[in-house]
Amino acid sequence: MADRGEKTGRKRVRRTPEEAKALILNAALALFADHGPDAVGLKEVAAQAGVSHGLITHYFGTYEALVEAAFQEHVNRAQAVTLGRVDELIQVGPEAWVPLAAEHLNDPTYGRLVAWALMSGRLGADDFITHRAQGLRRLIDAIDGRFRGVDRSSLEFAVILVMSASLGYSLARKALWGSLGSASSGARGASPRDSEAARDAWFREKLSKVVLGLLKPR
Repeated sequence: MADRGEKTGRKRVRRTPEEAKALILNAALALFADHGPDAVGLKEVAAQAGVSHGLITHYFGTYEALVEAAFQEHVNRAQAVTLGRVDELIQVGPEAWVPLAAEHLNDPTYGRLVAWALMSGRLGADDFITHRAQGLRRLIDAIDGRFRGVDRSSLEFAVILVMSASLGYSLARKALWGSLGSASSGARGASPRDSEAARDAWFREKLSKVVLGLLKPR
């Protein structure tokens, strides 16, 4: 069913179902970046997209399904960027992996979507989007065999380590540094204004060295 647009005092815009879905998902992601899924509802997404509440339920059914579809769209975009940089990731090595993971995971949209998935219980469900998209498998398929002397299981562990460490750090960095105290080694020499950036760089450098050690030819 094509979307003919909404009555807003202007001429109706005729959209294909694909265009209407994309419009709704973009609107949802824009709202989630600022507020998170728990602070938004179908009404707010409809207003942001300029469509009716009914059109959203027609295409997505429930609000939870809309949030998950938006999460899937966000993940798809990140995967496209990552797979488009495979040659760089191979040539540079883990020194490029960690900043790329941090770039994706520090995105406020991603953080809020992960928090929603965790609190709602969807993150651990067998039918969650990570099982369907299998983005890490696709990444490892692309780089497998291009590190001489490194087997697939080592690559898998290295990628999981980068993702899990980076995700945990992105969600809890302030609490972790606060628990260590202001005199922690990662913050030494940094001015108060630059300490957060310096600590982040320190973490990425240390993690890169750990991963590099895992990928040394055996």
